[in-house]
Amino acid sequence: MNTKFGKLTNGQIEYAPNSLGTGDGVKMNPTEASYLAAGWKKVEDVPPAPDEGCTVEPSGWTETDTALTRVYKQITMPAPDTPSGDGGGDNPSGGPGGGDTPPAPPPVGKRIFSKLKLVAALKATDKWVLVKTWLEEKAYYDYYLAAQDFAEDNDLFIEGRNAIQGYLGVSDEYVESILSKCVAD
Repeated sequence: MNTKFGKLTNGQIEYAPNSLGTGDGVKMNPTEASYLAAGWKKVEDVPPAPDEGCTVEPSGWTETDTALTRVYKQITMPAPDTPSGDGGGDNPSGGPGGGDTPPAPPPVGKRIFSKLKLVAALKATDKWVLVKTWLEEKAYYDYYLAAQDFAEDNDLFIEGRNAIQGYLGVSDEYVESILSKCVAD
């Protein structure tokens, strides 16, 4: 898969293959001109810096004769919840605080993910093929095979998560919804 070139199909990006079939056979490592001649368009995906108090998320694509450009939108981050101070005192956890303190977010960079749970979750969302292709293209497949589990703060895991998230154009919340189900026991 060549993520520098693509086509839009029903609003979704389809990335170009690494080789192109031609009338003369298969062209390995095609040039930009070859991709353009075959109907592929140059992919431009540069997220803008978010405004203060915001995050950016992909919202679609614009298309010209020769390029596909990812469009981003600014999302205002919600203000953190503050205790209501109503003195209700109902705390199902049994601890102090009256139950109106939001739960702490999971510690970032400390979780360990089960390789089997991740593969199952990615297959369930039809994303495994993309991840597997990325691993093969980056020559990381041997690392994947050797790994028992994945540490959230591992550099290769972080690189893979960011790359795959960018290819898919999904939000951090979507990624977290998958990862939260894959924490190793």
